[in-house]
Amino acid sequence: MRAGDLIGRRARDVTGRDLGAIREIRTEAVPGKNGLPRLVVRGVIVGRTRVRLFGYQRHDQRGPAALVTLIRWLHRHSRYVAWEDVDLSGPEVLVRRPFGELAPLDRG
Repeated sequence: MRAGDLIGRRARDVTGRDLGAIREIRTEAVPGKNGLPRLVVRGVIVGRTRVRLFGYQRHDQRGPAALVTLIRWLHRHSRYVAWEDVDLSGPEVLVRRPFGELAPLDRG
């Protein structure tokens, strides 16, 4: 699967709640067999807004306070979903956990 096939795909939690769509893919570089790093998907960000995060969900991010506050507010319902909780078998992405168990972006 390509990233373009995943970004924008609608998502629902296990209870049927609409989570919006996949907005970002979180990856980690790990050593590959040939010594070159390869990217491994660790999770996705789901949300209703199309506004990009630009890293402002991180507490260490510096920038204009008003912009940081606005982006965090726009993403208040966005959530991180670990890759093992993502089911891609249907037309919509099924998240195997209820919304209340998913990590908000403004934590940590």
